[in-house]
Amino acid sequence: MYEKILVPLDGSKTAETVMPNVIRLARESKVKVVLFTVEPSAPTAGRARASRNGAGVTPATMEKPDQQMTAYLDSSANMLTALGIDATKVTAVGNPAEEILAYAAKNGCDLIAMSTRGRSALRRGLMGSVTDAVVRTSDVPVLAVGANSVEGKDLDGAIRSIVVPLDGSETAEVVLPHVEKLAKLLALEVVLLRVVRLVPWAYGAHERVPLDTTDIEHALEAEAEEYLATVAARLTAKDIECRTEVMHGVPWDKIVSFVGKSDDMMVAISTHARSGIPRLVLGSVADMIIRSLETLALVVRPL
Repeated sequence: MYEKILVPLDGSKTAETVMPNVIRLARESKVKVVLFTVEPSAPTAGRARASRNGAGVTPATMEKPDQQMTAYLDSSANMLTALGIDATKVTAVGNPAEEILAYAAKNGCDLIAMSTRGRSALRRGLMGSVTDAVVRTSDVPVLAVGANSVEGKDLDGAIRSIVVPLDGSETAEVVLPHVEKLAKLLALEVVLLRVVRLVPWAYGAHERVPLDTTDIEHALEAEAEEYLATVAARLTAKDIECRTEVMHGVPWDKIVSFVGKSDDMMVAISTHARSGIPRLVLGSVADMIIRSLETLALVVRPL
């Protein structure tokens, strides 16, 4: 399972929506937790300093840490420690997304857990833009937590299923080992979902001409069902409860509507699939899902 979770915080309540999920994972797998915050920097400021050990962090000349944020991190770390969780506090200086990614890479973090919104929650402010940047470029899986976690939608009992959108490509399947980990650790059902997108029009000389796509639709649906059944068999062989769903339409819209109709689902998705071209197909689908769903999304970028 995961060994070290990096948790970026900015002092806001919305950024804290990630904490119930971190606590659940830490309790179940004895994972170490790093509470991480980034302060504004002058151009000459260095990279980071840690409150404990700080292996891999470059000592640097930096401004005095904000006392309010220091107290906030102390309080958060003490809360985790009281629950028996190994918690470390780290303050970095610089660009938030860059510092998060650099620390995770240098210090062996194997999961980043962060909210999709922060101080400016009503307009997807600082933490939202930082999460976008981290998800797009992180070599480490990211557990992005939407604002509905404030209402209790978290891994601690409320989430019972993981929806895994697949498009038939190997790169889309890179998320599966992480899905297996979570499913076994938290006794979650896995729902394998494939969205078949049809092209119902042909272009004539002067206008679009509707096509009879019945046969095409049946063939694509059969292929999708066969593919998902093969993947499901691999999971059930590992004693993971699994079911499959095939839908028709625009991928991100169907995924969002499928997950949104239930209050006990999270999503696990690869950021790139099919062609390997950055931010195409499942890449753009992942972007749209994170922006549209206020629930948990485990996002994995193929390396």
